[in-house]
Amino acid sequence: MKLINKIIKEIDEFPTLPTIYSTLSEVISNPRSTAGDVSNIILQDQSSASKILKTANSAAYGVMGKVTTVSQAVVYIGFEEVKNLIVSQSILDIFGNVNLTKAINPIDLWKHSIAVGIISKNIAKGMGIRNFETYFLSGILHDIGKLLFLKSIPELYDKVINYSIANNIPIIEVEKNIIGMSSSLAGSLLAEKWNIPATIRNTIKYQHIGLLNDKPETLVSIVHLANIVAEMLELGYSGEYLIPEINKQIWQVIKLPTAFFTKNLPLIIKEYQDSVNLLLKT
Repeated sequence: MKLINKIIKEIDEFPTLPTIYSTLSEVISNPRSTAGDVSNIILQDQSSASKILKTANSAAYGVMGKVTTVSQAVVYIGFEEVKNLIVSQSILDIFGNVNLTKAINPIDLWKHSIAVGIISKNIAKGMGIRNFETYFLSGILHDIGKLLFLKSIPELYDKVINYSIANNIPIIEVEKNIIGMSSSLAGSLLAEKWNIPATIRNTIKYQHIGLLNDKPETLVSIVHLANIVAEMLELGYSGEYLIPEINKQIWQVIKLPTAFFTKNLPLIIKEYQDSVNLLLKT
């Protein structure tokens, strides 16, 4: 109980997301906002402005000619994608001083999370979902609870991962037994502190079962599937030794074209590599 209280206290004292995120969210939610309104906010933060320009000029967007202004970049990338990039980079910065442990490298965990984001986004696109940007951010954030544990209780979490590997037990079960709380729950509590939308918090909390209130829900189910696919492809490393089983109920809401992953694997790998280079390199 003392350990759980320590983690709760750690979450309460955790840094908030930069003001730019909440300001952007407010402006983007206004249907009258223009690319100029969004770019004016981004220009107040040099790091964000640089990242957005770099993104617009990356191969992923295939823009003909060089994008030289933030307002141009916002038009090419889109409002929601801009917001997601900034929140992703902000969280990366917050966890930037998480130390390497014997069991897991935080960079590898970030790579895994980026992979889940890319795969989630592509599954959503494959299903014809228009607002697929939320799926990328949900994938990026799905394991922030593990990052929280690595930051607050690194030696103990090392033992959790090693015990999981040695005994072929899923990490979430070992977390509950040793820590008294799963990283999924801890991550959802941290996301709540950050005022991350409830839909994304649900994916963090329920990603392992793929269900919401015992029923398949599109966002939760897609992230559940994307996490397992990322594990199978060995994109990054989440600390899991066992590849989880897919909850068969998710196929009630996930409808993909025939041979979807076979056809889209090269694109997924390319987008993953581009995103890793963009988000994890300055």
